[in-house]
Amino acid sequence: MNKLVKGSIAGAAGIALLLGGAGTLATWNSSVTVASPGSIAAGTLDIAAGSGSTDGWKLGTASTVASPASFKIVPGDTVTYTKTFNVTATGDNLAATAALGSTAITAASSSAADGALAAALTKSAVFTVNGASTSSVVAATGTQPVVVTVTITYPKSATAGAENTSKLGAVSLSGFTITLTQN
Repeated sequence: MNKLVKGSIAGAAGIALLLGGAGTLATWNSSVTVASPGSIAAGTLDIAAGSGSTDGWKLGTASTVASPASFKIVPGDTVTYTKTFNVTATGDNLAATAALGSTAITAASSSAADGALAAALTKSAVFTVNGASTSSVVAATGTQPVVVTVTITYPKSATAGAENTSKLGAVSLSGFTITLTQN
């Protein structure tokens, strides 16, 4: 027999086997409904401005700054902003970290003086959660107070005139945010 005939016979036999076995394949299966365990609900993480007795802007540790927009900062000044926030954090295994937003202090315009002042100012934040000095927030029943104190320092150089490029500069605090990020 030639190869073509042998190949045809083998192919036909294979097809016959496949078609013949298609009707005889049987599988068993079964299912059962499990008693409902209830439902699963998501928790939440939310921060909202609140009010506290120490809220506001201060120069150094003593005098209150009535309006930051009218305050003229000079090298050597330290200004603090304290604000109370209400945090709702519910959920098993929920933990979050509070932080100062990355655009808290930005140049008010593209002028060289504004850029120099924004670059010169340093910022840091101290967080108090439920009376403890920490930036960690964990799940709790209801809302919990988070007091944030942000310190903005205009360092004074030992070199006379080192800060001259920032004279008459202005910064924007419009991006001043406190963030909560789940760990």
